[in-house]
Amino acid sequence: MVSPELLRRFRSFAGLSESILKQIAMIAEERTVPAGVRLFDEGMPATHLYVIVKGEVNIQYLLGNGEMRTVDTLVDGDLLVWSALVEPYRTTAYGTTTKETHLIGIQADRLRQLCEENPILGYRLMTQVAKLLAHRLENARIQLAAT
Repeated sequence: MVSPELLRRFRSFAGLSESILKQIAMIAEERTVPAGVRLFDEGMPATHLYVIVKGEVNIQYLLGNGEMRTVDTLVDGDLLVWSALVEPYRTTAYGTTTKETHLIGIQADRLRQLCEENPILGYRLMTQVAKLLAHRLENARIQLAAT
């Protein structure tokens, strides 16, 4: 469990009721990951939605020629593993820490249930996911244009 006050610091959860924050806090845990650790590989089950409390994670795609290409770098406050909220609930890229990273991990199946029960929470999270995906698409286009 994490503190509801810790969750409230992040834009994805700011403004939510104390009751909802407590429910999310009950299904969340903190963890610290050293630099250089692969957090997930493409195609893995997306069992947790993460919030980066402090740190940095590179999002990478494996190209057909075997090259690993970084398309985004996520930092403090960013959501990580958005695919935990979208079927088929599998990661779509590779994620590697570039420095020691402190995360909040939220159990995805229980979070999706809370979103079903509370449309405001669901809307807030899906809006953040849509912004993240638009940013990621733009970064991927820039990377492809640079080759």
